[in-house]
Amino acid sequence: MQRRALALNLLSALAGLGLLAGVEGILQLCDVGPSPRLFALAETGGEKVYTANRDVAYRFFQHPYRRSSPLAQSFAADKAPEVVRVFALGASTLVGFPHPVSAAFPHYLAKMLPAAYPERHFEVINCGITALNTFCLVDFMREIADYDPDLVILYTGHNEFMGPYGVTTPFVRVGNDRTMIRFLMLLQRSRIYYYLGELIAYLQSWAQPEEETASFGLHLAREEIGPLDAGYSRTAENFRANLEEIALIAAEHEIPLLFSTLVANLKDFHPLRSECDAATPTIEALTAAGHWAEAERQARNALRENPYCANLHFTLGRQHYLRGEYGEAKAAFTRARDMDRLPFRAPTLFNQILREVAASSNGVLLCEVEAAFSAASPHGIVGSELISEYVHPTVFGHYLIARTMVETLAASPLAGQWGASSALGNYEDYRPSYPPLEEVWRRNDLMLFLKRMPYNVPPAALSRRLAELIAAQVAALPHLQEAERRQFIKRGGLRFLRRMLEELHIGDRPPLQRALAEISSVL
Repeated sequence: MQRRALALNLLSALAGLGLLAGVEGILQLCDVGPSPRLFALAETGGEKVYTANRDVAYRFFQHPYRRSSPLAQSFAADKAPEVVRVFALGASTLVGFPHPVSAAFPHYLAKMLPAAYPERHFEVINCGITALNTFCLVDFMREIADYDPDLVILYTGHNEFMGPYGVTTPFVRVGNDRTMIRFLMLLQRSRIYYYLGELIAYLQSWAQPEEETASFGLHLAREEIGPLDAGYSRTAENFRANLEEIALIAAEHEIPLLFSTLVANLKDFHPLRSECDAATPTIEALTAAGHWAEAERQARNALRENPYCANLHFTLGRQHYLRGEYGEAKAAFTRARDMDRLPFRAPTLFNQILREVAASSNGVLLCEVEAAFSAASPHGIVGSELISEYVHPTVFGHYLIARTMVETLAASPLAGQWGASSALGNYEDYRPSYPPLEEVWRRNDLMLFLKRMPYNVPPAALSRRLAELIAAQVAALPHLQEAERRQFIKRGGLRFLRRMLEELHIGDRPPLQRALAEISSVL
């Protein structure tokens, strides 16, 4: 009897699985629901082309936080012999945030590569989607291998902790075991899985129709993690494993691959979370008053008790910088970045992993963007001169990334296949043009983004950065056309700047208040 009951249960389970498989097969055959593929085959003017699937990232996020690809791109299914097809993989840096997508480094590459190698026709296909990490890019790399790529570029690593499947993510969490994550990603390709998610989201909205869901953003981050935590080291292991898998896919298909080291704002972005928030205001006040010796003494005493305190390292870096001790300042700012307990900036370890995987993999080039940014920064310390907030480059920063990549390629055997090279132009030759009013609006958006950073207490560094941006607005507004100025005022741009003044430390306000009052009277 027991054997018979066991056999019946087994048959029932198999029948249920068979039914699910049948339903899934029908949904797939009928192409019902969103496609999990990065590109879809279509026909335009009698030619078969691949077009970007804007909804490809639906499966990586829970329903309220879904991201769409902002890029509408297409390329021929049959590549012409003279075409060099380049895919760029990454997240919001590739989208250009907080600038227009035309300012992102893949768009600079699309101008620079033809200028450097005029004998070839280059297709630079930007696959950037905000918040993605290397788990997602492994999937994309497998698909891209089918599109006859001549080069794949990766700029990735800042979203490993908070991006999909990350150890601190608010989206889809199944632990930090890479095998379980890969299994979940396989399930998420299922159309049944998608419709079950839609049903759950509908029932939740029906049961609680007035409940507001937090919009996508860094403010969703709540869980802290430090360099000594197990999840931190496991995230680094997953990052390495994902890069190695991408390199293996490239090697199997003989696709040249370029990894880029990562850059972040060291000098002007205060850590978001620290182990000793209460220790730093007094030390910062002493520094601001010029009592550097006492401030340093207190900082070093506090660090003996809290050696992993990111805030103290940042404050100490600030003291060294003000005294002109730039080597010590850079080391302290770097430690502050690496010990931030909300690690939105990739730590030093991640660039080490990128270098190691590139060195140990065949056909992988390494572009030292970090070194290029350090060389182009005052005193070799990357700050707001090249980074808009915490990790996203300025417009010139994107140009610098692209130029460094072209120079890296030029020094590799790959460029020998593209014909004779020509000298590159300067920044102004490639800089994208967009209306001055758009730049002004985007600067307001950047201020709002910075204001919403998940600090427990807004630090002095945030006030200084907001003051810089308000000063830039004050300088830019008189140069707008009269119709543009009226539009800026009508849409509340000046009211917004006045509100931003209230976010500044009291000492930073008076000169900007006077300047804004003068601008208001003229406008």
